[in-house]
Amino acid sequence: MKKIFLTALFFAIALISNAQIDKILGEWKSVDDKTGEVTGVILFYKGDNGLYYGKTTHVYENGKELFDEKYIGMVLVKDFKLEDGQLVGGTLYEPHEDKTYYGKISYNAKDNTLIVRGSLDRYGWLGRSQTWIK
Repeated sequence: MKKIFLTALFFAIALISNAQIDKILGEWKSVDDKTGEVTGVILFYKGDNGLYYGKTTHVYENGKELFDEKYIGMVLVKDFKLEDGQLVGGTLYEPHEDKTYYGKISYNAKDNTLIVRGSLDRYGWLGRSQTWIK
């Protein structure tokens, strides 16, 4: 009986975590953590390989939309996998700096936001976070 209960509990937790993380699918506004301005819109999707990605659909600068073809469709969020209710193990590309960072993404159900953390190290100690809005 104990084994059945623990197995059911494990599957329930896995389903809840998966349901929460699937809420990230769709478009999100990236917000600069320093200025508070919307810098772009990122479309999150799940690849055929089961990993999560995000590509640019809109780019903004100084509050105005840019129609720069070199940024539209660019995949900035790559190769994230679901682990313990978060997306981990992937990279975040910053095109203006031409730098790639280690990343971690978590969904905040309380206010329907994403916490996107980019860092220089795999553990997330040397980096910064941004809050993205739906």
